[in-house]
Amino acid sequence: MIDYTKIYLLNIDVDRLLNLSILDFRSAISKNTGEINENHFVAEYNHCKIIIKIIKDENQPERKYVIFSGSIHKMWNEIKGIKSPNYRENKPYKGFNGNQFALDDTIEARVHLEKLFECNASQMLFKNVEFGINIILNFDPKIFLKGLLYHKNIFFDFSHWGNNAQAIHQWFIFKIYNKSFQYHMSENVLRVELKIMKMIELRNLGVKTFADINQDALQKAHQLLLRRFDEIMHYDYTIRKAILSKREKQLINRYSNPRYWLEELKSNHRDRHKKN
Repeated sequence: MIDYTKIYLLNIDVDRLLNLSILDFRSAISKNTGEINENHFVAEYNHCKIIIKIIKDENQPERKYVIFSGSIHKMWNEIKGIKSPNYRENKPYKGFNGNQFALDDTIEARVHLEKLFECNASQMLFKNVEFGINIILNFDPKIFLKGLLYHKNIFFDFSHWGNNAQAIHQWFIFKIYNKSFQYHMSENVLRVELKIMKMIELRNLGVKTFADINQDALQKAHQLLLRRFDEIMHYDYTIRKAILSKREKQLINRYSNPRYWLEELKSNHRDRHKKN
């Protein structure tokens, strides 16, 4: 499923957009000077943002850019009136993306954006996009998260009391987190997500614009997600230490430490220890 996106919208009628009653555009204000920037407008839209930038140059015609950013999953849930289990009317709310969001839902969300911007999907150019999947487990996802060691020689960064983990690479971010913790869900839901930040990664999936999102593209994204998942080095904390030999216990004490793998072991020795 697709979640967060950053989309450049090409050849949009900006004046029409600024005058839409459902969008409340506000001028950007400098934090340092308090000066209002009349060439930069932002509107909140169902937990997403629509940004309009106007560039004026004496030597060139005025240029106008429209950017949509945010989770289309959260946007669609909000439009459909689907709230998170921990939603409270009197508390700040950031939307919900803990349910399934299939291709049909994505297409419906795309059609909605086409109508909002009065454009077609080929005018929606992806700059960033997240592909992810929600997995229902029969155990607490935190047990799995605890064992994450590293991904492609990058340490995982943990947050939210060990319920979120991510490995930040140059072209993508690989994220795994406890979705049930985030939304107080009754089911045990693990979220696995790949945020693609470079167009070359998207081109390998045959994706350039929103028009390219179809069953074939999502299947390729699914395969890429699985490949990234298989690249994880993971320690299983459910190993029954009582049945292990003294030597094996010494080994797993090392193997459960990510710094042992990346800082103490030479790279040409890791494969042997992985097999072990």
